[in-house]
Amino acid sequence: MLTAVALLALVALPQDTLRVAAVSTPPVFDGTIGSAEYGTPAVVIPRSQGEVRIWAVASAGSVYLAVAIPDSSFYWGDDAVISLDIWGDRGAAPGHDDFQWYFRRVLDSSVVYRGEWGKWRAPRDDPDWRLGPERSGGGWEVRSASDARGWSLEFRLDRAYFLETKQGPPGIAIRVYDDAPHGWHVWPHPPSIRHPTEVERRPELWAPVIFSSGP
Repeated sequence: MLTAVALLALVALPQDTLRVAAVSTPPVFDGTIGSAEYGTPAVVIPRSQGEVRIWAVASAGSVYLAVAIPDSSFYWGDDAVISLDIWGDRGAAPGHDDFQWYFRRVLDSSVVYRGEWGKWRAPRDDPDWRLGPERSGGGWEVRSASDARGWSLEFRLDRAYFLETKQGPPGIAIRVYDDAPHGWHVWPHPPSIRHPTEVERRPELWAPVIFSSGP
């Protein structure tokens, strides 16, 4: 049973909150996703070409983020960008506790960044670094699937990424890009931003991540 303090904390959460559901059985990690496997989406991003659905579940020490993107016009550079603030300090610009996975529809062209002095820093400071054939890194791995109707992404993180909090719950932002029709869509989407890509550069705008207590 939730205590009065816990209930007040939940009420105080902003409307844009990523709630991670606990599941007893981990998803089949193959890049193919849907409601039959994941249940009800945690986030839905409306778009004219079809809504983007995002799921978040936790199982056996791992957190799974799944993104389904309707998109019949294949382009290698369509992307899904996941930004994570592990300390929960919500800085005005990326810091050392902020990570960004810039996944493209062709995963080989993806990039992984870490915040450093207010900017996103590529691995080894190499602006030409790309994921290539690798599908995993330090405590994370990714799978993707694509067909004529669109593409999907499954991203697994060690739970440790969400246990380093110091000033509040972890923060997250998710942004997608579709080449045709040309457009960016982001969650959360504060009304004050001038362009959707602004969110991924400002951890202070990211949504808190909250975990449920059981399946």
